[in-house]
Amino acid sequence: MATTSSPQIPGTLCAVPGEDASSTALTQRGVEIGALVAEYLATAGAAALRVLATVVNETPIEGTAFDRVEALGAFEYLKSAASARQADLACAHEDAVVATRKSAGVREKNPSWGIGAEVALVLRQPRCSGVEFLHLSRVISRDLPLTRAAVGDDTITFHQAEIVARGVRHLKKENQRLIEELLFTDCPLCFSGGDALLRESIHQWALLLEPELEEDSEQKARAGRYLHVYRFDAYRMRIDGLVPVEYGAAILQVLAREEGRGQAAGDERTRGQIAADYFLTSMTGFTDHENMRVRLNLVMTEGTFFTGEGEPALIPGFGYISADRSRKLLLGTWQNPEDIEVVRLYTAPGAGDLVAMDSKARVISGKLKWFVMLRDQHCRTPGCNGLIREIDHVVQAARGGPSSVENLDGRCRSCNATKESPGWVEETVPGVRHALRVTTSSGQMYESVAPRLPGLVEQLLWRLNADRAVHPVAKDHDKA
Repeated sequence: MATTSSPQIPGTLCAVPGEDASSTALTQRGVEIGALVAEYLATAGAAALRVLATVVNETPIEGTAFDRVEALGAFEYLKSAASARQADLACAHEDAVVATRKSAGVREKNPSWGIGAEVALVLRQPRCSGVEFLHLSRVISRDLPLTRAAVGDDTITFHQAEIVARGVRHLKKENQRLIEELLFTDCPLCFSGGDALLRESIHQWALLLEPELEEDSEQKARAGRYLHVYRFDAYRMRIDGLVPVEYGAAILQVLAREEGRGQAAGDERTRGQIAADYFLTSMTGFTDHENMRVRLNLVMTEGTFFTGEGEPALIPGFGYISADRSRKLLLGTWQNPEDIEVVRLYTAPGAGDLVAMDSKARVISGKLKWFVMLRDQHCRTPGCNGLIREIDHVVQAARGGPSSVENLDGRCRSCNATKESPGWVEETVPGVRHALRVTTSSGQMYESVAPRLPGLVEQLLWRLNADRAVHPVAKDHDKA
């Protein structure tokens, strides 16, 4: 991150030596505390905001039950006001960057390219979330003045403002304003009735004003269908997706039929288990759910494999498993020893970085790509954690970047494209584990270090035990 100097307190706040400078004394002398804070924020900028955040975070929790609940509401207002101001700043930043690029003749067809990604980085969110925040910010700050003002005077929360923006952003400008007026004049109770009522009211008015959106929504539902499978915890995977209503109804009918058949035949499984097993069989063709042919990438230390050490091994994308379980996987299942095909990778002692790879598989292609994907596990853009879809040159090949392990990383498609934004620079950083530095178009810097892999746990435990042996008095003192 770009460094800033320490904020200087405005002269208004500097008391004469010997005078009481407390807020009570300043108020008695006619000083407006709100104006004083506003002057401080205007003078010191972002540094003052960080000081303010620190002060707010250290606010004492005391008083009566009423006072504590009242403070909760005040903090919600503070949070909403800060979020609304973030939206204003995001729009102002976009306007300034677009104007600069247009005057320079850069990215003329899409001058906003990469701005959402930069917003995502500073918000510590995935790129898609940053782009969505920027889109909603445009609607709230530019197109919905009543909504923006309502957040500012604590009438609604920023979360409710986002619901309004999502509901009207596809409408014509005049219809957006009309729905705003309905919300804040004729139907103010929509905000006190909960999120569902608010969404339903906006959707009802949108259909009345622009009925053609219904057909457009149906087309978007068909085009936006998807299915995701991802890790839920150490032992389970979650299957998630969105499909058009007619697809979902057909799936429900099939699952209900299979559940009914199983229970009618005296199946001891629950309806949910029957549905899950039927889905698995339909997708994979496996009828024996205990013995399925799979391929695993297994990351472990040499000690775990050769000498029986206890450090857990990693299945990238799925999490850690016990050392004993990893050794069993290498031998296959006892019923079918060849049903599990394992690619075995080793990590450097004490570093947690991949150093070598071998395979029990007969044919392995694209070892370099595999190596990078297993090392990085997720998109390497800070805050993203998306699935790796492309292997990217940290320093672009066009700039002389080599196709080596050190200059390659895993990225999702959108983050890989974002680095072509004007002024965006990435470079590798020397270190124990693979690291890279991202410098955005505005000059902000972020670093990304590859995840820790097996090889560090034993060393950290050894250091902890050694420290306790050397400093037993300090340990006993801590316990006391």
